[in-house]
Amino acid sequence: MTDTFEETTKYPTLSLRERDRRWDSIRALLERSGLDGVVVFGYGRDSADSYITNEVTRSVVLFTRTGDPLLLVGDVPLGRFDEPGARWERWVEDWAHGDRLANLAAAVRERGLDRTALGVVGLTSRFVGDWSGVIPFGEWTRVLSLLPDVTWVDISAEYESLALVKSAEEQVLLRRAAELGEAACAAFVAKAGEGANEHEIVAASFQAIIAGGGWARWPFMLERAGASGFAWNIPEWFGMGGAPHVLKRGDTIAAEIFAFYGGMESQQQIDVSLGEPDVLLRELEAVCRESYEAGLAALRPGLRFSELAAVMEEPLHRSRTWNTGPMVQTVSPLYNSATRLHPEVDPALSRLEKLPSGMGLDGDFEITEGHAFAFEPNAVRDGKRVCIGGTVLLTASGPEELNTIPNHLNVVG
Repeated sequence: MTDTFEETTKYPTLSLRERDRRWDSIRALLERSGLDGVVVFGYGRDSADSYITNEVTRSVVLFTRTGDPLLLVGDVPLGRFDEPGARWERWVEDWAHGDRLANLAAAVRERGLDRTALGVVGLTSRFVGDWSGVIPFGEWTRVLSLLPDVTWVDISAEYESLALVKSAEEQVLLRRAAELGEAACAAFVAKAGEGANEHEIVAASFQAIIAGGGWARWPFMLERAGASGFAWNIPEWFGMGGAPHVLKRGDTIAAEIFAFYGGMESQQQIDVSLGEPDVLLRELEAVCRESYEAGLAALRPGLRFSELAAVMEEPLHRSRTWNTGPMVQTVSPLYNSATRLHPEVDPALSRLEKLPSGMGLDGDFEITEGHAFAFEPNAVRDGKRVCIGGTVLLTASGPEELNTIPNHLNVVG
Protein backbone atom coordinates (compact mmCIF):
# COMPACT_ATOMS: atom_id res chain seq x y z
CA MET A 1 0.00 0.00 0.00
CA THR A 2 1.32 3.44 -0.91
CA ASP A 3 0.18 7.01 -1.32
CA THR A 4 -0.62 6.18 -4.94
CA PHE A 5 -3.12 3.73 -6.36
CA GLU A 6 -2.30 1.17 -9.06
CA GLU A 7 -5.52 0.64 -10.97
CA THR A 8 -4.11 -1.87 -13.46
CA THR A 9 -2.85 -4.47 -11.00
CA LYS A 10 -4.68 -7.77 -10.73
CA TYR A 11 -4.82 -7.39 -6.96
CA PRO A 12 -5.50 -3.71 -6.23
CA THR A 13 -5.46 -2.34 -2.69
CA LEU A 14 -6.58 1.03 -1.43
CA SER A 15 -4.03 3.81 -1.01
CA LEU A 16 -3.30 6.13 1.89
CA ARG A 17 -4.88 8.85 -0.22
CA GLU A 18 -8.16 6.91 -0.05
CA ARG A 19 -7.70 6.56 3.71
CA ASP A 20 -7.33 10.32 4.02
CA ARG A 21 -10.42 10.90 1.87
CA ARG A 22 -12.48 8.63 4.10
CA TRP A 23 -11.20 10.18 7.30
CA ASP A 24 -11.89 13.66 5.96
CA SER A 25 -15.46 12.65 5.11
CA ILE A 26 -16.01 11.33 8.64
CA ARG A 27 -14.63 14.52 10.17
CA ALA A 28 -16.95 16.55 7.93
CA LEU A 29 -19.86 14.41 9.18
CA LEU A 30 -18.86 15.10 12.78
CA GLU A 31 -18.68 18.82 12.03
CA ARG A 32 -22.15 18.83 10.44
CA SER A 33 -23.56 16.87 13.37
CA GLY A 34 -21.98 19.02 16.06
CA LEU A 35 -20.11 16.05 17.53
CA ASP A 36 -16.59 15.85 18.95
CA GLY A 37 -16.03 12.26 17.90
CA VAL A 38 -17.62 8.93 17.12
CA VAL A 39 -17.27 5.40 18.48
CA VAL A 40 -17.64 2.76 15.78
CA PHE A 41 -18.47 -0.83 16.74
CA GLY A 42 -17.30 -3.17 13.99
CA TYR A 43 -18.99 -6.37 15.12
CA GLY A 44 -21.35 -7.01 12.22
CA ARG A 45 -21.29 -8.80 8.88
CA ASP A 46 -19.78 -5.79 7.08
CA SER A 47 -17.56 -4.54 9.94
CA ALA A 48 -18.29 -0.81 10.06
CA ASP A 49 -14.84 -0.19 11.54
CA SER A 50 -13.29 -1.33 8.25
CA TYR A 51 -14.21 2.00 6.65
CA ILE A 52 -11.68 3.58 9.01
CA THR A 53 -9.11 0.80 9.36
CA ASN A 54 -9.21 -1.04 6.00
CA GLU A 55 -9.01 -4.26 8.01
CA VAL A 56 -11.50 -6.83 9.28
CA THR A 57 -10.69 -6.89 12.99
CA ARG A 58 -14.22 -6.46 14.42
CA SER A 59 -12.79 -3.82 16.69
CA VAL A 60 -14.10 -0.74 18.44
CA VAL A 61 -12.67 2.50 17.05
CA LEU A 62 -12.58 5.91 18.69
CA PHE A 63 -12.45 8.55 15.97
CA THR A 64 -12.26 12.25 16.88
CA ARG A 65 -12.29 15.50 14.95
CA THR A 66 -8.55 15.91 15.48
CA GLY A 67 -5.80 13.37 15.97
CA ASP A 68 -5.51 9.80 14.76
CA PRO A 69 -8.12 7.14 15.49
CA LEU A 70 -7.62 4.60 18.26
CA LEU A 71 -8.15 0.91 17.49
CA LEU A 72 -9.45 -1.07 20.49
CA VAL A 73 -8.98 -4.85 20.27
CA GLY A 74 -9.26 -7.73 22.70
CA ASP A 75 -5.68 -8.91 22.40
CA VAL A 76 -2.39 -7.94 20.80
CA PRO A 77 -2.92 -7.86 17.01
CA LEU A 78 -0.21 -10.40 16.23
CA GLY A 79 -1.00 -10.29 12.53
CA ARG A 80 0.68 -6.89 12.36
CA PHE A 81 4.03 -8.26 13.43
CA ASP A 82 4.74 -11.55 11.66
CA GLU A 83 6.15 -11.99 8.16
CA PRO A 84 2.83 -12.46 6.30
CA GLY A 85 1.25 -9.48 8.02
CA ALA A 86 4.20 -7.23 7.30
CA ARG A 87 3.20 -7.16 3.63
CA TRP A 88 0.38 -4.73 4.42
CA GLU A 89 0.64 -1.16 5.68
CA ARG A 90 -1.92 -0.47 8.39
CA TRP A 91 -4.11 2.59 8.24
CA VAL A 92 -4.45 2.95 12.01
CA GLU A 93 -1.21 2.82 13.98
CA ASP A 94 -2.54 3.60 17.48
CA TRP A 95 -4.07 0.58 19.18
CA ALA A 96 -4.81 -0.74 22.65
CA HIS A 97 -5.58 -4.31 23.67
CA GLY A 98 -7.43 -5.82 26.60
CA ASP A 99 -10.81 -4.74 27.94
CA ARG A 100 -12.07 -2.75 24.97
CA LEU A 101 -14.76 -0.84 26.82
CA ALA A 102 -12.55 0.06 29.79
CA ASN A 103 -9.88 1.22 27.35
CA LEU A 104 -12.49 3.20 25.43
CA ALA A 105 -13.66 4.98 28.57
CA ALA A 106 -10.07 5.76 29.56
CA ALA A 107 -9.28 7.14 26.11
CA VAL A 108 -12.42 9.30 26.08
CA ARG A 109 -11.48 10.77 29.46
CA GLU A 110 -7.84 11.31 28.45
CA ARG A 111 -8.99 13.30 25.44
CA GLY A 112 -11.32 15.40 27.57
CA LEU A 113 -14.41 14.09 25.80
CA ASP A 114 -16.24 12.54 28.74
CA ARG A 115 -18.70 15.46 29.02
CA THR A 116 -19.25 16.06 25.32
CA ALA A 117 -21.54 14.79 22.56
CA LEU A 118 -20.20 11.73 20.75
CA GLY A 119 -21.64 9.76 17.88
CA VAL A 120 -22.05 6.01 17.97
CA VAL A 121 -22.21 3.59 15.04
CA GLY A 122 -23.73 0.16 15.60
CA LEU A 123 -26.94 0.76 17.55
CA THR A 124 -28.82 0.50 14.24
CA SER A 125 -27.62 -0.52 10.79
CA ARG A 126 -28.41 -1.04 7.12
CA PHE A 127 -25.69 -3.60 6.67
CA VAL A 128 -26.92 -7.05 5.64
CA GLY A 129 -28.39 -9.01 8.53
CA ASP A 130 -27.63 -6.31 11.10
CA TRP A 131 -30.81 -4.21 10.90
CA SER A 132 -31.28 -4.18 14.69
CA GLY A 133 -27.71 -3.08 15.27
CA VAL A 134 -24.59 -5.00 16.30
CA ILE A 135 -23.81 -3.76 19.81
CA PRO A 136 -24.77 -6.36 22.44
CA PHE A 137 -27.12 -5.06 25.13
CA GLY A 138 -24.63 -5.84 27.89
CA GLU A 139 -21.83 -3.93 26.18
CA TRP A 140 -23.93 -0.84 25.51
CA THR A 141 -25.24 -0.85 29.07
CA ARG A 142 -21.65 -0.94 30.29
CA VAL A 143 -20.62 1.92 27.98
CA LEU A 144 -23.41 4.06 29.44
CA SER A 145 -22.22 3.17 32.94
CA LEU A 146 -18.55 3.90 32.21
CA LEU A 147 -19.28 7.22 30.48
CA PRO A 148 -22.43 8.55 32.17
CA ASP A 149 -21.89 12.19 31.18
CA VAL A 150 -21.43 11.62 27.46
CA THR A 151 -24.36 12.57 25.26
CA TRP A 152 -24.62 9.76 22.71
CA VAL A 153 -26.05 10.35 19.23
CA ASP A 154 -26.75 7.44 16.88
CA ILE A 155 -25.22 8.41 13.52
CA SER A 156 -25.15 4.89 12.07
CA ALA A 157 -27.25 5.85 9.04
CA GLU A 158 -25.19 8.94 8.22
CA TYR A 159 -21.91 7.05 8.66
CA GLU A 160 -23.03 4.13 6.51
CA SER A 161 -24.22 6.54 3.81
CA LEU A 162 -20.59 7.56 3.33
CA ALA A 163 -19.77 4.00 2.31
CA LEU A 164 -22.76 3.85 -0.04
CA VAL A 165 -21.10 6.19 -2.57
CA LYS A 166 -18.02 4.53 -4.08
CA SER A 167 -14.91 6.66 -4.70
CA ALA A 168 -12.72 6.20 -7.77
CA GLU A 169 -10.48 3.73 -5.93
CA GLU A 170 -13.42 1.88 -4.42
CA GLN A 171 -14.95 1.53 -7.87
CA VAL A 172 -11.83 -0.30 -9.05
CA LEU A 173 -12.19 -2.79 -6.19
CA LEU A 174 -15.91 -3.10 -6.92
CA ARG A 175 -15.18 -3.92 -10.55
CA ARG A 176 -12.70 -6.57 -9.41
CA ALA A 177 -15.33 -8.05 -7.08
CA ALA A 178 -17.80 -8.17 -9.98
CA GLU A 179 -15.15 -9.84 -12.18
CA LEU A 180 -14.85 -12.58 -9.58
CA GLY A 181 -18.64 -12.85 -9.47
CA GLU A 182 -18.62 -13.19 -13.26
CA ALA A 183 -16.03 -15.97 -12.97
CA ALA A 184 -18.21 -17.64 -10.35
CA CYS A 185 -21.18 -17.50 -12.73
CA ALA A 186 -19.09 -19.01 -15.54
CA ALA A 187 -18.00 -21.84 -13.25
CA PHE A 188 -21.60 -22.36 -12.08
CA VAL A 189 -22.88 -22.68 -15.65
CA ALA A 190 -19.98 -24.87 -16.75
CA LYS A 191 -20.54 -27.32 -13.90
CA ALA A 192 -24.33 -27.47 -14.35
CA GLY A 193 -25.61 -30.35 -16.43
CA GLU A 194 -27.52 -33.61 -16.26
CA GLY A 195 -26.10 -35.78 -13.49
CA ALA A 196 -24.33 -32.91 -11.71
CA ASN A 197 -25.25 -32.26 -8.11
CA GLU A 198 -25.90 -28.89 -6.55
CA HIS A 199 -23.09 -29.23 -3.99
CA GLU A 200 -20.47 -29.49 -6.73
CA ILE A 201 -21.95 -26.60 -8.71
CA VAL A 202 -21.95 -24.31 -5.68
CA ALA A 203 -18.41 -25.37 -4.78
CA ALA A 204 -17.18 -24.50 -8.28
CA SER A 205 -18.49 -20.97 -7.97
CA PHE A 206 -16.90 -20.46 -4.55
CA GLN A 207 -13.60 -21.78 -5.87
CA ALA A 208 -13.62 -19.22 -8.67
CA ILE A 209 -14.07 -16.34 -6.22
CA ILE A 210 -11.45 -17.42 -3.70
CA ALA A 211 -8.90 -18.48 -6.31
CA GLY A 212 -9.11 -14.96 -7.72
CA GLY A 213 -8.31 -13.33 -4.39
CA GLY A 214 -11.88 -12.73 -3.28
CA TRP A 215 -14.05 -13.90 -0.43
CA ALA A 216 -17.69 -14.41 0.52
CA ARG A 217 -19.71 -13.24 3.51
CA TRP A 218 -22.97 -14.34 5.07
CA PRO A 219 -25.36 -15.53 3.71
CA PHE A 220 -22.61 -16.84 1.38
CA MET A 221 -25.07 -17.97 -1.29
CA LEU A 222 -28.79 -18.37 -1.86
CA GLU A 223 -29.50 -21.40 -4.06
CA ARG A 224 -32.40 -23.55 -5.29
CA ALA A 225 -32.48 -26.53 -7.66
CA GLY A 226 -35.29 -28.69 -9.06
CA ALA A 227 -38.11 -28.91 -11.57
CA SER A 228 -40.17 -26.25 -9.77
CA GLY A 229 -40.02 -23.94 -6.78
CA PHE A 230 -40.95 -20.46 -5.65
CA ALA A 231 -38.97 -19.98 -2.41
CA TRP A 232 -35.68 -18.07 -2.27
CA ASN A 233 -33.34 -18.60 0.66
CA ILE A 234 -30.19 -20.27 1.92
CA PRO A 235 -30.39 -23.91 0.75
CA GLU A 236 -31.64 -26.28 3.41
CA TRP A 237 -28.50 -28.41 3.19
CA PHE A 238 -26.40 -25.49 4.46
CA GLY A 239 -27.92 -25.95 7.88
CA MET A 240 -29.58 -29.37 7.86
CA GLY A 241 -27.20 -31.55 5.87
CA GLY A 242 -28.62 -34.18 3.56
CA ALA A 243 -27.98 -35.37 0.03
CA PRO A 244 -27.76 -32.90 -2.86
CA HIS A 245 -30.28 -32.63 -5.63
CA VAL A 246 -28.94 -34.31 -8.78
CA LEU A 247 -29.88 -32.35 -11.85
CA LYS A 248 -31.96 -33.80 -14.65
CA ARG A 249 -33.34 -32.40 -17.87
CA GLY A 250 -36.15 -29.92 -17.24
CA ASP A 251 -34.63 -28.71 -13.95
CA THR A 252 -33.36 -25.25 -13.19
CA ILE A 253 -30.66 -24.29 -10.72
CA ALA A 254 -30.30 -20.71 -9.57
CA ALA A 255 -28.15 -18.85 -7.07
CA GLU A 256 -27.52 -15.41 -5.64
CA ILE A 257 -23.75 -14.98 -5.41
CA PHE A 258 -22.05 -12.56 -3.01
CA ALA A 259 -18.57 -11.96 -4.42
CA PHE A 260 -16.29 -9.71 -2.37
CA TYR A 261 -12.90 -8.24 -3.09
CA GLY A 262 -11.04 -6.00 -0.67
CA GLY A 263 -14.20 -5.46 1.34
CA MET A 264 -16.23 -4.39 -1.71
CA GLU A 265 -19.38 -6.41 -2.32
CA SER A 266 -20.86 -7.36 -5.67
CA GLN A 267 -23.88 -9.57 -6.36
CA GLN A 268 -24.87 -11.84 -9.22
CA GLN A 269 -28.14 -13.67 -9.89
CA ILE A 270 -27.29 -16.76 -11.95
CA ASP A 271 -30.15 -18.89 -13.30
CA VAL A 272 -29.60 -22.00 -15.42
CA SER A 273 -32.10 -24.19 -17.29
CA LEU A 274 -31.20 -27.78 -18.21
CA GLY A 275 -32.55 -28.06 -21.70
CA GLU A 276 -34.65 -25.57 -23.63
CA PRO A 277 -36.84 -23.63 -21.18
CA ASP A 278 -40.59 -24.11 -21.41
CA VAL A 279 -42.97 -21.33 -22.41
CA LEU A 280 -43.53 -20.19 -18.83
CA LEU A 281 -39.82 -19.85 -18.05
CA ARG A 282 -39.32 -17.78 -21.19
CA GLU A 283 -42.27 -15.59 -20.20
CA LEU A 284 -40.79 -15.04 -16.75
CA GLU A 285 -37.40 -14.29 -18.27
CA ALA A 286 -39.01 -11.68 -20.53
CA VAL A 287 -40.53 -9.94 -17.51
CA CYS A 288 -37.13 -9.88 -15.83
CA ARG A 289 -35.37 -8.59 -18.94
CA GLU A 290 -37.94 -5.81 -19.35
CA SER A 291 -37.42 -4.78 -15.73
CA TYR A 292 -33.63 -4.88 -16.10
CA GLU A 293 -33.60 -2.78 -19.27
CA ALA A 294 -36.08 -0.29 -17.80
CA GLY A 295 -33.83 0.14 -14.77
CA LEU A 296 -30.77 0.76 -16.94
CA ALA A 297 -32.65 3.34 -19.00
CA ALA A 298 -33.92 5.17 -15.92
CA LEU A 299 -30.77 5.15 -13.76
CA ARG A 300 -29.23 8.63 -13.56
CA PRO A 301 -28.09 11.16 -10.94
CA GLY A 302 -30.99 12.94 -9.27
CA LEU A 303 -33.37 9.98 -9.56
CA ARG A 304 -34.63 8.74 -6.23
CA PHE A 305 -34.19 5.11 -5.26
CA SER A 306 -37.97 4.82 -4.84
CA GLU A 307 -38.41 5.97 -8.45
CA LEU A 308 -35.89 3.42 -9.73
CA ALA A 309 -37.71 0.71 -7.77
CA ALA A 310 -41.07 1.74 -9.22
CA VAL A 311 -39.69 1.60 -12.78
CA MET A 312 -38.29 -1.89 -12.25
CA GLU A 313 -41.44 -3.17 -10.54
CA GLU A 314 -43.81 -1.96 -13.26
CA PRO A 315 -43.41 -5.08 -15.49
CA LEU A 316 -44.61 -7.21 -12.56
CA HIS A 317 -47.82 -5.24 -12.29
CA ARG A 318 -48.66 -5.82 -15.97
CA SER A 319 -47.65 -9.47 -16.26
CA ARG A 320 -49.57 -11.23 -13.51
CA THR A 321 -46.33 -12.37 -11.91
CA TRP A 322 -44.94 -11.72 -8.44
CA ASN A 323 -41.50 -11.47 -6.88
CA THR A 324 -39.89 -13.19 -3.91
CA GLY A 325 -36.89 -10.89 -3.57
CA PRO A 326 -36.39 -7.19 -4.35
CA MET A 327 -36.08 -6.12 -7.98
CA VAL A 328 -33.19 -3.83 -7.06
CA GLN A 329 -31.07 -3.11 -4.01
CA THR A 330 -27.92 -1.21 -3.17
CA VAL A 331 -24.73 -3.15 -2.57
CA SER A 332 -23.89 -2.54 1.05
CA PRO A 333 -25.19 -0.85 3.04
CA LEU A 334 -28.56 -2.14 1.98
CA TYR A 335 -31.64 -0.39 0.61
CA ASN A 336 -34.27 -2.75 -0.82
CA SER A 337 -37.17 -2.36 -3.20
CA ALA A 338 -40.40 -4.11 -2.21
CA THR A 339 -40.66 -7.90 -2.01
CA ARG A 340 -43.52 -10.35 -2.68
CA LEU A 341 -45.67 -8.00 -4.67
CA HIS A 342 -49.01 -9.49 -5.81
CA PRO A 343 -48.60 -13.12 -4.67
CA GLU A 344 -52.38 -13.46 -5.05
CA VAL A 345 -51.93 -13.83 -8.83
CA ASP A 346 -50.19 -17.19 -8.45
CA PRO A 347 -52.39 -20.33 -8.49
CA ALA A 348 -49.48 -22.31 -7.06
CA LEU A 349 -49.95 -20.50 -3.75
CA SER A 350 -53.65 -21.36 -3.43
CA ARG A 351 -52.85 -24.26 -1.08
CA LEU A 352 -51.22 -21.93 1.45
CA GLU A 353 -53.32 -20.88 4.44
CA LYS A 354 -51.89 -17.36 4.20
CA LEU A 355 -50.21 -15.55 1.33
CA PRO A 356 -46.72 -14.16 1.90
CA SER A 357 -46.82 -10.53 2.97
CA GLY A 358 -43.36 -9.37 1.97
CA MET A 359 -41.78 -6.03 2.81
CA GLY A 360 -42.39 -2.61 1.33
CA LEU A 361 -39.76 -0.24 0.00
CA ASP A 362 -37.03 -0.04 2.61
CA GLY A 363 -35.67 3.50 2.68
CA ASP A 364 -35.10 6.14 0.05
CA PHE A 365 -32.34 8.49 -1.10
CA GLU A 366 -31.29 10.59 -4.07
CA ILE A 367 -29.05 8.66 -6.44
CA THR A 368 -25.65 10.14 -7.34
CA GLU A 369 -22.60 9.08 -9.30
CA GLY A 370 -20.78 6.37 -7.38
CA HIS A 371 -23.87 4.53 -6.17
CA ALA A 372 -23.80 0.82 -6.96
CA PHE A 373 -26.76 -1.52 -7.23
CA ALA A 374 -27.64 -5.17 -7.50
CA PHE A 375 -30.12 -5.34 -10.35
CA GLU A 376 -31.98 -8.56 -9.57
CA PRO A 377 -35.39 -8.63 -11.27
CA ASN A 378 -37.26 -11.83 -10.49
CA ALA A 379 -40.65 -13.12 -11.59
CA VAL A 380 -42.65 -16.05 -10.23
CA ARG A 381 -45.80 -17.91 -11.24
CA ASP A 382 -47.16 -21.46 -11.28
CA GLY A 383 -44.26 -22.87 -9.29
CA LYS A 384 -41.57 -21.48 -11.58
CA ARG A 385 -39.15 -18.63 -10.86
CA VAL A 386 -36.58 -16.74 -12.92
CA CYS A 387 -34.10 -14.25 -11.48
CA ILE A 388 -31.37 -12.51 -13.45
CA GLY A 389 -28.95 -9.62 -13.07
CA GLY A 390 -25.66 -8.43 -11.66
CA THR A 391 -23.95 -5.35 -10.29
CA VAL A 392 -24.54 -1.96 -11.92
CA LEU A 393 -22.44 1.11 -11.10
CA LEU A 394 -23.52 4.66 -11.89
CA THR A 395 -20.52 6.56 -13.26
CA ALA A 396 -20.01 9.95 -14.88
CA SER A 397 -20.63 8.19 -18.22
CA GLY A 398 -23.88 6.64 -17.06
CA PRO A 399 -24.79 3.15 -15.86
CA GLU A 400 -21.97 0.61 -16.15
CA GLU A 401 -22.97 -3.05 -16.22
CA LEU A 402 -20.30 -4.98 -14.34
CA ASN A 403 -21.70 -8.41 -15.23
CA THR A 404 -22.86 -10.15 -18.40
CA ILE A 405 -23.38 -13.88 -17.85
CA PRO A 406 -26.15 -13.60 -15.22
CA ASN A 407 -28.15 -11.01 -17.16
CA HIS A 408 -30.24 -13.65 -18.92
CA LEU A 409 -31.48 -17.19 -18.33
CA ASN A 410 -28.60 -19.53 -19.20
CA VAL A 411 -29.38 -22.76 -21.04
CA VAL A 412 -27.19 -25.89 -20.96
CA GLY A 413 -27.60 -29.32 -22.50
